[in-house]
Formats: sequence, C-alpha cells, structure tokens
Amino acid sequence: MRWRNGRYTPAMNGGCITTFTGRRIDPLAARPQDIDLRDIAHALALTCRFKGHCRGFYSVAEHSVRVSRLLQQQAAPPRLLLAGLMHDAAEAYLSDVGGPIKPRFFVEIGDSMRSFAEAEDRLLEVIAAALGFPAIDYEEIRPADMTLLATEARDLL
Repeated sequence: MRWRNGRYTPAMNGGCITTFTGRRIDPLAARPQDIDLRDIAHALALTCRFKGHCRGFYSVAEHSVRVSRLLQQQAAPPRLLLAGLMHDAAEAYLSDVGGPIKPRFFVEIGDSMRSFAEAEDRLLEVIAAALGFPAIDYEEIRPADMTLLATEARDLL
C-alpha cells in the first residue's frame, strides 16, 4: 500500500496476494471461487503461532487441529469439531493481527472502514460458503481456543 491523496492505495499488485496454488485473491474482497483448501492448509502449516515469538516453530495449523481435538474430547458435535479446525482459516489469506492489537486495528474496504475482526469474520463466512460448512460462531469454540492459548503460551513462550 502507498499513501496518495490522503489515502492508502493498493500497490501494483492491486491489493491481491498470490496463493500456494497460484490464485490471486484480494482478502478484503474474496469470493467463494477464490478459496482453495490446499491454500489454507499450506499457509497455516507455515504460519507460526504467537507472531513467531515461540521457543520453537509451532504452526497455526497444529493449533487448529488441537482445538478440534479438545472439542472432540469434550464430546462436541461434529459441526463444532469442524469449526475448531477452521476457526483460524482466514489467517491463510488475511494475516493475523495479535489479540491485544486487533480491537484497535481497522482496514479500508471499499469506501468504509471496518475493524480487522469484521474483515476476518467476513472472510471466514466466504471460506465456509466455499467449502460447504456452516458459518463459524466463534463464541461456541472460544473456551477451547482459550484453553489452548493458555497451555500453548505456558509451553511455548
């Protein structure tokens, strides 16, 4: 992004990223046909939790699998197991912003400003539609995600 005429404008890539499978996608204007599960799996497997501030590499993909497994141990229904597995899928296209910063971070979408969380939620809805699963209600998996956050922080930081 570059600063022009009092606003940020996309650089020459048009605001798009190029994915593992070679797709060009604008994470802030993604469509279901832009989504590929291989891109999500690849990117999350190579993305380190805690912004890389771990003692060793620990991927977002592994975290997501562990959230799903914790929900399975708690006898959660299958839709929540899938939600646990996919709750961070937007990070494959729209890099994560650390939890303490996220509520204060905004992005420009079209002519309006949205919180980063809103942009992330919209992208998760597009991913769910593309892959044929129900939209994720994060509040349903939040306890499992927070349990993993605490244990991962204890063990990895």
